[in-house]
Amino acid sequence: TLMSRFWSESPPSELDSVVRPLFGRTPPIKLIFGDSAQLGPKKVAVHLVEHTKELKELHTELRNLLDTAHVTYVYPQFTGNNHKPHVSKREGDGFTPGHKQMANAVYLIEVRIQGENHLRLIHTRFELI
Repeated sequence: TLMSRFWSESPPSELDSVVRPLFGRTPPIKLIFGDSAQLGPKKVAVHLVEHTKELKELHTELRNLLDTAHVTYVYPQFTGNNHKPHVSKREGDGFTPGHKQMANAVYLIEVRIQGENHLRLIHTRFELI
């Protein structure tokens, strides 16, 4: 997760155009996995990722762009200096502390809330150059 959840009045296509230039000039990023944790009010199980200079800069640039689009962060306390890059745990993912992997893409994902279900829809896959 590069950015904490946010709300926007803008359609995904507009957000896409706001962030596309950033990802169009971003090289693939090495992820270095750390310990497991539970984050946020819902205590979501995650693998923490080392907060490297590249990830900090990318998060900051993305936040600046999203701020120009007037988004509202669901958990603003988890942005900026308090951001903890992570990968949500999935059964069989096999990430262990010290595991290294290149991230070659970033996704714009919409969460649609339908009753108790939170459906995740990938709107755009941004290839990192």
